[in-house]
Amino acid sequence: MTKKAAGHGFDTQFQFPQFDMQGFADRMREAGLDAESIMERQRKNLTALVEANRKTVEGYQAIFVRQREIFDETVQAVQEAMQDLMSANKGKDLSKSQTALIEKTIGKALGNMKELAEMAIGANTAAYKVMQARAQESLEEVQELTSKLMSSKK
Repeated sequence: MTKKAAGHGFDTQFQFPQFDMQGFADRMREAGLDAESIMERQRKNLTALVEANRKTVEGYQAIFVRQREIFDETVQAVQEAMQDLMSANKGKDLSKSQTALIEKTIGKALGNMKELAEMAIGANTAAYKVMQARAQESLEEVQELTSKLMSSKK
């Protein structure tokens, strides 16, 4: 029995169709397919997906940690820069100090941006490699299965 959503006219309760797993497995065996090996391949696919996600999460966690470190370093640098500028009037040319500070700050910021980009690339690359390896294995498994089916029909 399904319920109708108030005023909408569509079902809100999904009913799974009856599925005979044993009958399905029997039909697959009759056709020369090994249901257990197919399930094992799907388990490998899921395992690879989980591993790829784990690598991605680990990579992005490292990025977030590094972002926090960069923030702390930046706050420290700004505090030091302010102290340097305050003491710059003691016989030093303020404009040269400001120029040097700007160059140092911009250089550090660009270096940090590059580091974070490389970390993100590394995280994505690690996840991609896991999925690429599993895709290759899966393709080889399909080729093997196809060969078995073709040879069994001869």
